[in-house]
Amino acid sequence: MKEILKSIDRQALGERLQAARKTRGLTQQEVADRLQIARTTLTAIEKGERLIRPDELMLLAQLYNESVNRLLRQETTPEPFVVQFRAALTQSDGSETEQAIHEFQKLCEDYHCLETITNSPLSSKYPPAYDIEGVDPIKRAEDIASAERNRLGLGDGTIANLKKILANEVGIRIFGMPLPSKIAGLFVHTEQLGACIATSTNHPRDRQLMSAIHEYGHSIPSRTKADIVILQAHGRIPASERFAEAFARFFLMPASGLQRRFHDFQKAKKGNITPADLLALADLYSVSFQALVLRLEELRLLPGGTWDGLDQRGFQVRKAQSLLGISSKTGSGEFELPYRYRALAAEAFNNGDITEGQLARFLRTDRIRARAVIEEFIERAVIDDAGERQPITFDLSLPLTETVEA
Repeated sequence: MKEILKSIDRQALGERLQAARKTRGLTQQEVADRLQIARTTLTAIEKGERLIRPDELMLLAQLYNESVNRLLRQETTPEPFVVQFRAALTQSDGSETEQAIHEFQKLCEDYHCLETITNSPLSSKYPPAYDIEGVDPIKRAEDIASAERNRLGLGDGTIANLKKILANEVGIRIFGMPLPSKIAGLFVHTEQLGACIATSTNHPRDRQLMSAIHEYGHSIPSRTKADIVILQAHGRIPASERFAEAFARFFLMPASGLQRRFHDFQKAKKGNITPADLLALADLYSVSFQALVLRLEELRLLPGGTWDGLDQRGFQVRKAQSLLGISSKTGSGEFELPYRYRALAAEAFNNGDITEGQLARFLRTDRIRARAVIEEFIERAVIDDAGERQPITFDLSLPLTETVEA
């Protein structure tokens, strides 16, 4: 960001800062007091006579309720997400959902802001546009799920860190955040921010993963159409929704790989598959026990009605998982930010481009926990010759060759 500020038209930036200040109804003295600088210094910044520092620009953006990118004129003002979601909002609790959508947009804009500060744009490698009109959505979903797995080099096996793969290999921003009880996920795409997904951290982690892939499925035939996954929706299910539901289960549990693993279990148990085996298999695929059993029924690897029979007999999935030592993977109910997002925030702080208070705001936490995030990314410990514990601090902005040689 320092390089960007060095090359920018100072006078034009100063005029935009002055206009933003006046729009907020603030005097130069009030702003100078907030920045803890002299009023004459702010005057020089607004006239373009003094180069603004990255941390000062961040503070002003926050104070003026403006995007850093917009102040730098690196993007046009994005359309509010809520406008794109308007059609879907009729099916949900409008006010609570609108508030969640506004927070979702702030997260996406903050992610883009961190990329600007650290000069680390997210590259996008979206799938080709697939047409699903006029075809069986279930069959089409299976074909496209297989094609996407192949495109991403995933084969037909289980997948670790799938959200990270979608972020790094496809270019989708995926957040976990508290959402209203009936909302499982959100998807939106804008020219400035790209494809963005939010899943509800009030839901179990396997449900969140299914929701993320469901929304990924929605993005394939219509990337520019916003979507809300609403639980327990009534009425006729449209073809696009049936496609997304099918895509998620086919993508997470491809037929060939799941059949192979199931037959391995059968062989090891001489055909006597138990609920414990199915719980282990569901954990392996990071899906719910119900989703796995229904998928096995669909593949005719289990008799039809197996899930209904277990459910009617009062089979308690969470209790069974606990007895087997399998994590129930409950949701945190808090913000869960992507690894890359947290790494960029750590880099921006380490480079002096944002303050500790701004870091905490980016991370949606307090300063104490924000410091713990920094330590996670830039500090490792070694024992020196005297037997003392010494931290190793990494400069995240250095080229890899310099980091290794150091």
